Amino acid sequence: MRRLLAAPLGCVLSVMLFSACDRTPDYVIKPDDMAALLVDIHKGEGVVDLNTAAYRSDSARKVLKQSIYMRHGVTAEQVDTSLVWYGHNIEKYIEVYDKVIDELEKELKDADVAASGEKIQLAVVGDSVDAWNDTRYRRFAYGYPADNLKFSFRRDENWEEGDVYTWRMFVANRLSPMKVTIGADYNDGTTDYVTTTVTSDGWNELKLQSDTARSLRYVYGFMEMTPKRGEIAYVDSITLTRTRFNPDVYNRSGVKHYSNGKKEKN
Repeated sequence: MRRLLAAPLGCVLSVMLFSACDRTPDYVIKPDDMAALLVDIHKGEGVVDLNTAAYRSDSARKVLKQSIYMRHGVTAEQVDTSLVWYGHNIEKYIEVYDKVIDELEKELKDADVAASGEKIQLAVVGDSVDAWNDTRYRRFAYGYPADNLKFSFRRDENWEEGDVYTWRMFVANRLSPMKVTIGADYNDGTTDYVTTTVTSDGWNELKLQSDTARSLRYVYGFMEMTPKRGEIAYVDSITLTRTRFNPDVYNRSGVKHYSNGKKEKN
């Protein structure tokens, strides 16, 4: 009889211990399920980036996201509510995103091996487009070999004089300053660049207004930081938006200009 009672009691204790460890409310998507969902959402964003013509409308993108929700058996309301809860419980958010990043980094490594390490240069069409073609998340951690994120685009037929490039990202759990820079090389051999230091979590952006009188050859940028011991900073939802020249908002204040390797006086 004792043996018969011991087994159910052990099961009850296991359930109680598990419940004590998992403190997410019933209305919140559990951490493992949330991580799996976010992995698929990031992969879905990659599909949109690679097929801009097929997903040009908001409705097409909504259908894709809804299909991801259906696959995971959740609704948009559940996802929104869960994201709000995780946003107020940053430790749990970090645990979830560690799993997301580990899984996506593994898949990226597998993809790099399959493609022999080659990256695709994308041409983006339209007056206002997201030109970012790399991973939309990044983790900066003490002791990790990579402490920077870079991009570089060569001019194609879709570029126009006066294009504006805005690099935007959501920063979380940052302690050390993060330097963000966008540069532009022109056909006449001159260079423009803007730079900022991120010192606060949340949404941050840097904007480069290119010169309407000169023709761009390259646009490039880098994000770098040196984490302190024990620090793990997260950068998420990275976008690089290109918009067309607008004379009503033309602003090149803060743009540093170089000619023949020397900085010109303003």
